[in-house]
Amino acid sequence: MKIKIEEVIKDGEKIYLVSEQSPFYPDYKGGQLGDRGRIGEANVLSVKDINGKIYHEVDKVLQPGEYEYVIDSDHRNFIKQHHTAQHILSAAFENVAEISTVSFRMGFEYSTIDLNVPFITDEVLKEVEFEANKIIQSCLDVEEKIVEKEEVDKFPLRKGLSEKVSGKVRIIKIDEYDYSACGGYHVKNTGEIGIVKILKTEKVKGNLTRVYFVAGLKALEYFQNYTKILRSISNKLTSSIFELEERVEQLLEKVKEQNSKLESISEFLAKEKIKNLEKIKEDVFYIEVEPLTAKYLPKYFDKLNSLLIIYDGERYTFISSGKYNVREIIEKLKEKFSGKGGGGKDKGTFVPKEKINIEKIIKLMEVLK
Repeated sequence: MKIKIEEVIKDGEKIYLVSEQSPFYPDYKGGQLGDRGRIGEANVLSVKDINGKIYHEVDKVLQPGEYEYVIDSDHRNFIKQHHTAQHILSAAFENVAEISTVSFRMGFEYSTIDLNVPFITDEVLKEVEFEANKIIQSCLDVEEKIVEKEEVDKFPLRKGLSEKVSGKVRIIKIDEYDYSACGGYHVKNTGEIGIVKILKTEKVKGNLTRVYFVAGLKALEYFQNYTKILRSISNKLTSSIFELEERVEQLLEKVKEQNSKLESISEFLAKEKIKNLEKIKEDVFYIEVEPLTAKYLPKYFDKLNSLLIIYDGERYTFISSGKYNVREIIEKLKEKFSGKGGGGKDKGTFVPKEKINIEKIIKLMEVLK
């Protein structure tokens, strides 16, 4: 079988083979990924439908003409598994909690559906995931029905048909469990999906909840990675996988206690170091300390009409007690040296790309007088 390439377009480093018609399904038409494969000797990287023409992004320049093509069957099967899994998950959310799917997007690492609620409880997620996998394991037939638009009302569609749709309508029927108008790829039997796994949820704009999921071999890949990570952590903590949660909570509590002690020690050091500040100018004091101690130094700096400059190995902190305008100092530093920072009249920070000799900072401050 051959595909006719009418035009070859180079857009920067990208190469597109343009066809009027193509056997390659476009990316994100209906939310799903497009096909991958080869056209002649070129690998297809992405597929776009632009103004009715199909743009195949490839990794090699070809000339216009006819070429043999190959569709990547493994990738297409990946699409079928995830698209059908989406239908089942969306139907399960409707059945379990009357939650509707607003949109769907398929990716290489995970797929997502956006639902019309601001949050979903763990109990609902667990019940939906269980029902979806039960449907998958029931090995229900997945059928394609092409009907006239006027006949659509005969079918209990999960989501109503858009008024923009005209002509014949393609309905994907999963036994009597779900009916959806859809133009994408699907498996012939739910058993081909294997499993669907919800990974996480997050709130998105418009008071929606985004559900991340994987299916088929991608789900197996996730389980394998999770198991590998859990075993590694388990070995490092000398604990069984089933005891990890308790062990981690114990360690976090211990870290919290140690951090509290470290904060106390750092504050004590700050109080001691402030007593012996290095005066590099009549009214300017400078000190180099680690970040935790630096954090507490401003609290104990009480010299009037003076400036304290702290360097913690990464940033300079400026504390003024009335005489110097810190904002002006930092703006000058940004003009003179590479870095970023900001602040107010009495306090601010500057993060340079590399440490600056304190004498250069003092010299720059002289200009501000």
